[in-house]
Amino acid sequence: MKAKKSVGFFVLAAAAVVSVISIILYGSAMNKATSAYGFMIAAAVVACAALVLGAVSGNKLANWGGALAAVLMMAGLGWSLTVMVDAIGYVISGLYQFSLLQSYITFAVCGGIAWLLFLVSSFMSVVKE
Repeated sequence: MKAKKSVGFFVLAAAAVVSVISIILYGSAMNKATSAYGFMIAAAVVACAALVLGAVSGNKLANWGGALAAVLMMAGLGWSLTVMVDAIGYVISGLYQFSLLQSYITFAVCGGIAWLLFLVSSFMSVVKE
């Protein structure tokens, strides 16, 4: 039986799409951390699993997908920042050009939007009652 889709379902779907885009953008960043990839991919997988679980079976467990994905996405964003601290300092001191950070900033903004959407979806029901 197919469950009715709520606004939270569509917010979580948008967050999943934006998180996949941010993962792709992270590939063009100057310095990358493998653990950051792991956390961000896990966030996208959790979101997709929650969407499938909510759409197909209407299971209430899908309502936890947004919260778990938000935690994983923030962990990925945090790990990605740890390897960029030196580069950011070099840009501030004038040793690096700002253009070296533009791809990372684009990723970080996109990842931040995905995290925000995950956070918003965590306060909404993915599955209607």
